[in-house]
Amino acid sequence: MVTFQTSEGPLVLPDITVQAVARRAERLADLTGGFLQSSFPTPGEVKLPAAVLLELAAVLELGVWERQGLLEHINTDLPTYREASNQLAARCAKGSAEFERTNAAPFSQQMLCIWLEHFAWEGPEILGADMVVGEVEEDVFLDLLAEFAWTHRRELNHLLQKEPDREET
Repeated sequence: MVTFQTSEGPLVLPDITVQAVARRAERLADLTGGFLQSSFPTPGEVKLPAAVLLELAAVLELGVWERQGLLEHINTDLPTYREASNQLAARCAKGSAEFERTNAAPFSQQMLCIWLEHFAWEGPEILGADMVVGEVEEDVFLDLLAEFAWTHRRELNHLLQKEPDREET
């Protein structure tokens, strides 16, 4: 467990949540770094406020989701990639002061919340892809699970028999 002090009191997060968010941050850093390297191929120093990088990462992630067709499965009020890009460009045109206020990266926060609520946190590590986790009616889910278990009963039985730490019941 990790505890953060907030203005509303302590916030306790399970280790699995912290680890998932850290892995996502690494992916976004790679995505943003790749974008910046392709945009500024000549080596040199570019100084950007942290909030600009957070917002840029969120816009780039939105673009990935849009290209992968994932937004069709999420009921949210997200802008399109083009709209988000234009909004970020308009904010950048206002100068660095736009990114120095308390809530300077609202789109980044919105994207994090959407990712936490709608995506399988382990999807990229296990399957190498983002996965949307949707809601399904309980009866439909149980029927599908039962069908899967019955269809794959031999493989599942074989796997269960191979588990060395499995206790007999």
